Amino acid sequence: MSTRRESATEALPQIVPRSRDDLTAKRVVRLLVYILGVITVGWHLYYAFQGTMPRQQHANIHLGLLLSVFYLTTLDFDPDGWRDHLNNGISVVLLGVISAGTIYVHFNFWRWLNEARQNLIYTNVDLFVGAAIMLVTIHATWRAYGRLLGLVVIAGLFYGWAGPLFPSILFHGGFGLERLVYMNSVAIGGVYGFILGVGATWVAVFILFAGIIEGYGGLDYVTRVGRNVGSRLRSGVVQVAVVSSMLMGSITGSSAANVATTGSFTIPLMREEGVEGKYAGAIESIASTGGQILPPVMGSAAFLMADILGVSFFSILQSAILPALLFYITVAFVVHIAAIQNGWTSGTEDLVDEESEDSSILETLVDTLPYTGPLAVLIYTLVVLRYDPMSAGMYGILAVLLGGIARDLLLDGGDFQTVKAWTRRTIEGCKIGAENMAPLTAVLASLGMVIAVITQSGFTQRFSLQMIALAGGVFVLVLLLAMLASILFGMGMPTPAAYVVVAILTAPGLVRLGIQPITAHMFVFYFALLSTITPPVALSCAVGAGIAEARFWDVAKATMRLGLFAFVIPFTFAMNQELIYWEGLQTFTTFGAISIGLLMMSIALVGYDLTEDVPIWQRPLYLGLAAAIFFVPMYTVQLGLAVVGAVWLGVLVFRTRRLATPETATQ
Repeated sequence: MSTRRESATEALPQIVPRSRDDLTAKRVVRLLVYILGVITVGWHLYYAFQGTMPRQQHANIHLGLLLSVFYLTTLDFDPDGWRDHLNNGISVVLLGVISAGTIYVHFNFWRWLNEARQNLIYTNVDLFVGAAIMLVTIHATWRAYGRLLGLVVIAGLFYGWAGPLFPSILFHGGFGLERLVYMNSVAIGGVYGFILGVGATWVAVFILFAGIIEGYGGLDYVTRVGRNVGSRLRSGVVQVAVVSSMLMGSITGSSAANVATTGSFTIPLMREEGVEGKYAGAIESIASTGGQILPPVMGSAAFLMADILGVSFFSILQSAILPALLFYITVAFVVHIAAIQNGWTSGTEDLVDEESEDSSILETLVDTLPYTGPLAVLIYTLVVLRYDPMSAGMYGILAVLLGGIARDLLLDGGDFQTVKAWTRRTIEGCKIGAENMAPLTAVLASLGMVIAVITQSGFTQRFSLQMIALAGGVFVLVLLLAMLASILFGMGMPTPAAYVVVAILTAPGLVRLGIQPITAHMFVFYFALLSTITPPVALSCAVGAGIAEARFWDVAKATMRLGLFAFVIPFTFAMNQELIYWEGLQTFTTFGAISIGLLMMSIALVGYDLTEDVPIWQRPLYLGLAAAIFFVPMYTVQLGLAVVGAVWLGVLVFRTRRLATPETATQ
């Protein structure tokens, strides 16, 4: 077996116990998780290929498989005290409940759909099973995402029951307990609503896709790309975090999870090169957040957005690409000037991947087949052929599998051990994908209940009307209220869940005001996402602070200072909707103008202009020029101001070149 093959597989845990002595409860459970991971991937590929089963029935199987994985992975085999023993007992019981409930719903699905949903004919056993499934999903959400999100779901159901007790816009007639259970389960709604349906199809296939790539060493590949890009820039040390997090963030579905994965490498690297802990955590938090707005996956929110709006997935990709580019152009510039200002420019030669440098072009192409090949397949199927995400994801997974075996056969030879190693990594990838999708499945099912309650109670319509009324119908004030509501409702939630909540509550108010639907949804989605770096919750900052060993509030303040530009981007495309709905030449000239404005704003925020610190009195001038470029309603004036900003940036770059030493000038 080759050294490369050994290094790729030796760190993977054992799957099948090798002897009776290895047959411990922990090993058996791990084996079950591997089996369920392979079954989960196989089932989703089968459903994507044939697709004849109703989506709700598939969602029920998806829910059973993934929650079974979740409860198996939560078992603690080294319990410490009665609480751990109790949690283990609960996990075992609920594992049995969700398994039995999934089987019952599957074999009674058509009766629920035709008799219960349409004719209100159902039994007490139906209600009991429905209530049990609701309780399991709530408990799994609580265990996966903490008390806050669990209480949100419980509060949503309580609101449905206690509607007559609430004042003003919160008031509604209320639902009895039987009605709550019926509408959220037996009527094929709530738990089995459109949120879980999209999660079980479009979202799941990409999370599983990402898991298989990770099993093939995808995270190492992303890190290598980030290091190689960073090695070519003066600010390379901090740019590693930007590039790595951009690539990983689009498919992880959670900014905090992205910080935890890529940040475990990038933050220590930045600390070693002299970056303060608070800034290392802040840079990683901002970069990881931006990955969620980057097509084609956008942290799975793109799929939900297409389904809610009833538009093609390609329309969402086209609408999202320019705002995403604005974000990453600006974040790269912000961290670049911050790095130069603070002297974080040493050691970029250490970032070079010596293995890649020594490899030929052909060897590099072969070695990256499991990553570059599937990416090309995704782009071709989604953008050129306009396939739906489920089909594109299926072909992407198949491309990963074929790319992986082709790479191993070409580099390691066509012996049995090569095939065995490929099979081992494939099984590991299936397990990783299932484990990553399991908690998200729980929260999507739970939020389906909340959405069902607030929709059927009429709260969503009343909330939108009240938001417009509070702002007096003034466009900017409505946008500000929508921003505050989106940040508030998005706090502490994973990206897809945060988007669904704000899409239901706040986006309709913007549409009523005349904003185009995709623009409205993009607007609230951005701010729901930015809640992950907004104090006092700022979950991504909390994770980054832990890795950087810095104080949370220091990281949060540094993040807001460097990342404040991100809170302006949604206003720029709300005021300049040609950035969302492409309008030929004007779209690209507006994009260029907004880019210049964001760079001006970045100089003011960091307080450095590529050559020297910017005096306090000059910073409002930069901000004023940026604001004028963003929001002046006259197109020609906007372009003229952008030209002024571009000329000034050119002067700064020229001054930088003149001041640079021969060594730095070549970097």
